Amino acid sequence: MQHSPPTRTSSISPLATALTLACVAFAVVLGITGPRLRDRHGSHQQDHPLAEVALVAALHERRAEQDAERGRERDAALDRLPSMLAEVAGRSAPDLSPAGLSPIDARIVELAPALRGVMVSYGSPEAATAATVVLMPDRGDVVRLDGFGRALPLAPGDEWLETVSDEGLPGRTAWAMADGRTLWLVLADDRADVAAVARHLR
Repeated sequence: MQHSPPTRTSSISPLATALTLACVAFAVVLGITGPRLRDRHGSHQQDHPLAEVALVAALHERRAEQDAERGRERDAALDRLPSMLAEVAGRSAPDLSPAGLSPIDARIVELAPALRGVMVSYGSPEAATAATVVLMPDRGDVVRLDGFGRALPLAPGDEWLETVSDEGLPGRTAWAMADGRTLWLVLADDRADVAAVARHLR
């Protein structure tokens, strides 16, 4: 008598099913949160090199000078300076009167994506705009590049100095310092002018 071979029944392991579902759920969660994790504070996507920030500030400075040449009312902007500083920087403007400088213009400027600062132009009887000071929150996302191209945030007390220029824009000496609360950026004609301003920010 011929017997038919036994039939083999297959079953799905509950453990394998659970692991598969867990992997799918993890992939979905990672797909949703991955961009946010990538863009978290301190990542390369949010680093703003100081040279680029300073160049954008110099362009804003030039635009402010052109506005003044067109007769833009600066006194009204200066009246709003305390509220600008409270909104963006959380501190008052530096007093540069010992250096013979007084505020002549103020505005909130965008220096990079999600990075704003208060730009205060200072002048003297000898120069329409002798120096510009930009105050930004010190969040650690504005960085300097070392000799190997690595992005390093300015630690409190660190300083940065460089000349920035662009086509149609005169070279400006740029200096930056972080104090843990505010990132200061100064634009002036040369190092001596920068030093005259910087000593009042330390």
